[in-house]
Amino acid sequence: MDFSFIHLGLPLWAVFILMGLSGVLLAWFFQAAALWLMFNPKEFKGWRIPLFRKLGLHQLGLEGLGWQGLVPHQKAVMAEIAVRLMTHKLLPLDEMIKRIPAQGLSDRLTPPMQETADFACREVMLKHKPTLWESLPSFLQNSIIFKIRAIVPEVSRQIILDLQKKPAYYLSLKTLVLEVITSKPFLVVDLFKSAGKDPMAYLIRFSLLAGLVVGLLLVVASLFGLQWYWLLVLGAIAGGLANELALESLFFHPDHGTVRLGKFTGFFFRDQRHISKLFAQTAARDVLTTENIVLALCRGPNSKNLSSLIDYHVQRVMDMESSGIKPLLVAILGAEQWVAIKRDAASIFAMKLESHLMAARVYLNDALRIEEVIVERLSALPALEFEKALRPVFSRYEWMMPLIGGVWGTFLGAVLLVLL
Repeated sequence: MDFSFIHLGLPLWAVFILMGLSGVLLAWFFQAAALWLMFNPKEFKGWRIPLFRKLGLHQLGLEGLGWQGLVPHQKAVMAEIAVRLMTHKLLPLDEMIKRIPAQGLSDRLTPPMQETADFACREVMLKHKPTLWESLPSFLQNSIIFKIRAIVPEVSRQIILDLQKKPAYYLSLKTLVLEVITSKPFLVVDLFKSAGKDPMAYLIRFSLLAGLVVGLLLVVASLFGLQWYWLLVLGAIAGGLANELALESLFFHPDHGTVRLGKFTGFFFRDQRHISKLFAQTAARDVLTTENIVLALCRGPNSKNLSSLIDYHVQRVMDMESSGIKPLLVAILGAEQWVAIKRDAASIFAMKLESHLMAARVYLNDALRIEEVIVERLSALPALEFEKALRPVFSRYEWMMPLIGGVWGTFLGAVLLVLL
């Protein structure tokens, strides 16, 4: 077809090529920039204007002449989503703690706890009855220590079994996750950014095709003699619809609504296992680590309950083992001294437990299989539940997708006007 535009004198085929390339570049640029701005910068960059907050513009990341990523700006909301997801959907505490074999952990805790028993015996006796202890022959001291070391396996096993019966009484998983995320303000951003890595890449790939199609569509429309403003309107509408289609195709599932497209399933669900793996890697590496779990158990808000549990079992076993000679011990040491000795011994065991559990963290990590379990749980969720678990992070800003499409579509219409 012998056709050329007035200003540049380009043949029709050249205009088609230029508009196709322009559409691809503009759609890619605006989509990539919008997705980048969704997570960056993490801190507000610019000059804050109080009026913007009064007008509610801060909800969009606008606090003045500058910008903060939308997700970092809403990190408190994202933290709530992360806590709810990890503690309710993926890692119920009872189930997690029961995966630890009581005997296996007890076997690993016994040697260091026996060393603690040795230390506790000497420390407590030297504190309460130094003269009596030092006057005993070494073989008798060693015999007493050996007897105390013998009760350690039973104490450690009973503590683990009781911990598994009521784990929430000794460990608050919700507090653990919340404290870790709060202590690292932008960890939650990285958590959801890792999960959204592939869906965002899909949206960018889709934009390349959408830009090409919209660019060619505008050239065809121009052949019908449309006024310049209608070309801009058409570009805005086509770009907005293209981005809305991208979003719908990402989250489309055959079980949604009444629309049926054969067996077509959106990328978000087709890539469910890989998305789950990306989320699990960050969660297991930075949040639900074995070290964090041990620290929460030994230092968290419920740690006093764990100390009481250790105190109970240490004193119970000491009474049980000394039942035959208890009257003699009470006569020699005094009733108050005997109680104080048991209490101090239990206190030393409680104080050393954190270091003993840390020493066994490789075994605990293998037993808990946190990353593997998160992947299994998240990838096994029914499609609608999987969507409910992760989509809230993006759904707050999905309304912007058609708007961004409208912007790059309008720019593309303007490019055509330049060529015309």
